[in-house]
Amino acid sequence: MRLFILVLTLIFSFNFAVLNKGLFAKKDEFPKKGEKLNNIEILDVNDKKCFLPSWGQKVLTIMYTDPDEKDINDDLSNAIKSKNYSTNKYLGIGVANCKDTWIPNGLIRRAAEQKQKDFPKSKILLDKGHLLSSAWHLGECNDAGVVIVLGKDAKVKFIKKITKKEQSKKIISEVIAIIDKEINKK
Repeated sequence: MRLFILVLTLIFSFNFAVLNKGLFAKKDEFPKKGEKLNNIEILDVNDKKCFLPSWGQKVLTIMYTDPDEKDINDDLSNAIKSKNYSTNKYLGIGVANCKDTWIPNGLIRRAAEQKQKDFPKSKILLDKGHLLSSAWHLGECNDAGVVIVLGKDAKVKFIKKITKKEQSKKIISEVIAIIDKEINKK
């Protein structure tokens, strides 16, 4: 009888775990090309809540980056900056992943203000609680940067997680070509 109760308990426990914890449920997947993303509310450099600007109005490049790796995509950012895209059609957005760093938020805010000066046509924002990475299912973003290009339709045109500067350098021509194509769409 004890064995029967033990087996029933194990079966019940396993079924409960499967149903309630999604043990075998499909996990959230990293966004794919063509997937439409939803705008989210995070913080500007003054800690004021704001949605990602120009959503559905302009082509956007969003760089979601751990401040420990703040310069990981600078070569790509500088290449985009050198194209001098019209601010009527394009906006670059840098989002600091403040949750995955030891750096105090005050220092991150000051670094974000400096980045804003370095890239005046861009918008720098702060994510203090994995809001963006959770909403868009980016997975583990510690020690990484995620480069996302969205069309005016808010659909992913390019997405890649970057963990080394060399990876970022390798995608420059591809990202520029995608931005050019999206900007020139009617």
